[in-house]
Amino acid sequence: MKGDLLMKHASYLIETLVMSIMFCFFSYQDVNAYLDPGTGSYVLQMVIAGLLGAFFFIKLSWKKMMNFFSNLSSKRKDGRITKG
Repeated sequence: MKGDLLMKHASYLIETLVMSIMFCFFSYQDVNAYLDPGTGSYVLQMVIAGLLGAFFFIKLSWKKMMNFFSNLSSKRKDGRITKG
């Protein structure tokens, strides 16, 4: 029952997202705007910084996650954790 409700909400969110994207693509107007050549460089820097930040976060978190799961599995092997 709870899964059905979750799927209903997820379906609604996906449908709303698709409709919003379609609205944005098909309701455009001519825009007279100037993008400075430095804008592309700035966007590229932000993308690179975001990727490097994500990789750094994963690198730091990876050891913590592996230690957590190895401790969890060793406790189960020792029999200290029981199913309840």
